[in-house]
Amino acid sequence: MTLKNLLLTITASLFAIQLSAQLPKTHSIGAMKDMGNTYDLNIWLDTISQKNHLYGMGPYDKMKGEITVVDGKPYFASAFTEGKYEVGENWDIRSPFFVYSNVRKWNSFKIEGDFNSVHDIQKKVASIAKENGYDLDQPFAFKIKGAFDALTAHIVTPRLPEVEGYREGVKSQKFSFENTKGEFIGFYSEHHQGVFTHTDGFVHIHFLMKDKSFMGHLDKLTTKGKTYKLYLPKRK
Repeated sequence: MTLKNLLLTITASLFAIQLSAQLPKTHSIGAMKDMGNTYDLNIWLDTISQKNHLYGMGPYDKMKGEITVVDGKPYFASAFTEGKYEVGENWDIRSPFFVYSNVRKWNSFKIEGDFNSVHDIQKKVASIAKENGYDLDQPFAFKIKGAFDALTAHIVTPRLPEVEGYREGVKSQKFSFENTKGEFIGFYSEHHQGVFTHTDGFVHIHFLMKDKSFMGHLDKLTTKGKTYKLYLPKRK
């Protein structure tokens, strides 16, 4: 390797380290894999000191639903009745595991093409992040806004008889939508499988409808030939 190439390599490495150090910190409380059969609560959202520009997600209470915090607004969704769901907004809620980050400013990127799965989103987020100098060893929040051809999202339901909303044999409800507008709020990490991402992927994504009438965990997605905006955290 020539001296010039060596210097370029060192400079690029230092630049990557600097970029990752300046990303908003991602915090993780509790873990998906540690919930067991009791779903012990590990965080009361009202105790988070910095709520401005907060983004986060996790189960609502003892699997009573889903939580998604978007720019400092705490949404929680439940689906106690067959075929129905409710969305509320309150900081006085708890969770067995929760991932969150305070993101004041974002970089936006235009993305085009087809998305046929959550894995497609994972690949696109990783690709654009890497192309723009983000360190994929560091967890980060992201969001995608646009209109979607079809998607399915679920809301978990209680598994313990003593918990409000319990129905025997029902662990979640799935809801499907066509030609709907909204945003995906997600977290990317290659090192938190079983903590805040499932063991078969690097992303945890929730969907919030534009009018805030629905929110849930994204399961399936089909959309073709559309243009979206991907937002990645701006370095401090």
